[in-house]
Parts: sequence; C-alpha cells; structure tokens
Amino acid sequence: MSPANALERQRVTIRAAQARLAAFIASTAADVEDAARDAEAALRTAVSSGAGLERVSAELELSPRALRAILEGSVRLRSLHPDDRLRPV
Repeated sequence: MSPANALERQRVTIRAAQARLAAFIASTAADVEDAARDAEAALRTAVSSGAGLERVSAELELSPRALRAILEGSVRLRSLHPDDRLRPV
C-alpha cells in the first residue's frame, strides 16, 4: 500500500470512529449495546490502521489514557455514556 493510500485509510477509519462515537452518544436504551460495540470496534480499527493511539485520541478529542482503557477492555465504553440511565448498573 502506498503512503498516500495508507494515510487515506487512516483518515477513513478515524472518520468512521467519529461517526460511531456520535451514534453511541445519541443512542437510546434500545440500541446502546450495539452502538457501544460498534464504536469500540471502530476505535480498534482506527488505531490498528496505522494512525496510532496518540493521533486517534487527538482527532477524537479523547485522552490517550481513556482510549487505551477502552481498547484494552478495562473500561467499557457504555460505562461512559452521557445519559446516566444508559450506563450499566
């Protein structure tokens, strides 16, 4: 893959992660599980695309520490939902 193609793939995966995070934030009780799972997968894909944790965290305005915790599974994204009612008990 050429460097230009690699950079474009990184941009695409980061934009996809942004969209999935936005969908997670807007999710309702009916779709919060799927939205969280999709967003977590999109975050993993963005980081593994070669963009790296620091770049992804900067572009998504997440702290590197928070992003790492989500990727490692020590913090579930759903536990960070802005609607307290949609966080797991």
